[in-house]
Amino acid sequence: MANKTLSSTPPTPRVRREPKQERSQVRFEAILKVALELIAARGYEAVSMREIAREASLPIASLYLYFPTKLAIVQEVWQRYTSSVGERLQADLAQISGAPDSATAGAMIERLIDLMVDIQSSHPGFVEVWGCVVASPELRALNSADTLATTELVARAICAAQPAADPEQVRGLALLLCEAGSSVTKLALSLPEPERSRTLLQLKRTLQFVYANSLEAFARQA
Repeated sequence: MANKTLSSTPPTPRVRREPKQERSQVRFEAILKVALELIAARGYEAVSMREIAREASLPIASLYLYFPTKLAIVQEVWQRYTSSVGERLQADLAQISGAPDSATAGAMIERLIDLMVDIQSSHPGFVEVWGCVVASPELRALNSADTLATTELVARAICAAQPAADPEQVRGLALLLCEAGSSVTKLALSLPEPERSRTLLQLKRTLQFVYANSLEAFARQA
């Protein structure tokens, strides 16, 4: 999937139009829905902008007003995914602030993985969308920024629960939890049952083990 050319760029650059009126918003959402269904069914490269316009009952020129490229559609989907993870994760992390016990931390890690699974599996064509993110330098940069933002959320929550821990060590732990969780979750969702559920359970237990033992190591070094 990393060899995608990410084609379907229109002949001349266009500035995407943000939907402001209700009718425009309805069209915007319809384009996203149709594009994701087509990409999920046939793959990113097999779907053309003209086909998306036809299935969305729009002239091709109107489609380009909303999305200047096919990759812009993927970018919108990815930003929605990362925003959703961030918002829901922030609400979850608020529950462990000031609660240093391992049971609460273990529950936080379990919710983190469940959240990733829930949002990823709710998006049709997520695997294809993720492949486009990996292949596009622009989207990789957005994904890296989002990963670091999520890391900061987790690190702040851990520091609130473990105020004596070194902030830099905590940040490294948070980065490991987020990256390992995201990567293994994507792998697990590509597996059939029961291997998928077994892999996710192993992931949760491993991250809980890493978290608990890391805090013990941090305390010894203090």
